[in-house]
Amino acid sequence: MPNPKADKVYFRKPKLKPYLDRARDHWTWNAKSVFKQKQALQQRVQGKTVLLTGASSGIGAQVAEQVAAAGASVLLVARSRDKLETIAEQIQKQGGNAFVYTADLSDGDAVDALCQKVIQAHGGVDILINNAGRSIRRSIKFSFDRFHDYERTMQLNYFGSIRMAMNLLPGMLERGDGHIINVSTVGVQASPARFSAYLGSKWALEGWSWVAANELAHTGVTVSTINYPLVRTPMIAPTKIYDYTPAMSPEKAVNWMLDIIITRNKRKVGPLGLGALAMYYMLPKTSETIVNASYQVVYEAPPAPKPTQVTSPTQHSAKEKTA
Repeated sequence: MPNPKADKVYFRKPKLKPYLDRARDHWTWNAKSVFKQKQALQQRVQGKTVLLTGASSGIGAQVAEQVAAAGASVLLVARSRDKLETIAEQIQKQGGNAFVYTADLSDGDAVDALCQKVIQAHGGVDILINNAGRSIRRSIKFSFDRFHDYERTMQLNYFGSIRMAMNLLPGMLERGDGHIINVSTVGVQASPARFSAYLGSKWALEGWSWVAANELAHTGVTVSTINYPLVRTPMIAPTKIYDYTPAMSPEKAVNWMLDIIITRNKRKVGPLGLGALAMYYMLPKTSETIVNASYQVVYEAPPAPKPTQVTSPTQHSAKEKTA
């Protein structure tokens, strides 16, 4: 039977106290992050459970060591068990708690199974850091027959991340406290050429993050986004042009993550991102011209043609016969 209330609009008085508490906490924790970062990190994560994807190397591995040293139980997630176990052993030798979970986060069923294991073993997660990601650098004109590039980035960067969040959010809401950190890129503000597949997935992730943050602002659950610039990690090593491009050090990138864990600010973005965003809205055509000119300057070799399968007349006849 149809619900008679479905077509009616009901208004309720909003809860105002959470906004006042959040404003107080904002200034308190931002001050602590500046003046007493080590102590503030310990206060934020001690006794908490932190799940970190993409934890086998780079920023993820270093953040895991830092939050474990501050008293958190760290759940290390990636595809490579060997690397995760090495990091977990190092954390445990230093007196920390670390647990290894392997999963292909581009597989939705694998994400669901992972989250269920985590909930059963640890009772839920206090801080979720969606750090795992896949980047593809290729012009649209060279991607016409590579639609799977767009599917692959969406499966991991977007669907994998929000599926983790959707599995773990009910427990956070029940406890009235939780923090989801989604790792994005300054490319969302700057829109550099050749990254349509990667940035499309990160734009989707940011869209979900903004809406989730707005819906959950009164619940005690916070959603944050980090817009990293290029960071000198193994992820960018295969792209040789990055050897000549300014990049953030891994140490500074780790500090950005620790800062947002402490402050729970809605976004962490540097001057490059803010400047690119201002340029885009104030002078959109000029911004487009600058990006396009740089796109034309840097040569991109077309992908190698796909090998054609040569069949002998006998093979061809056999195919026709089978058909």
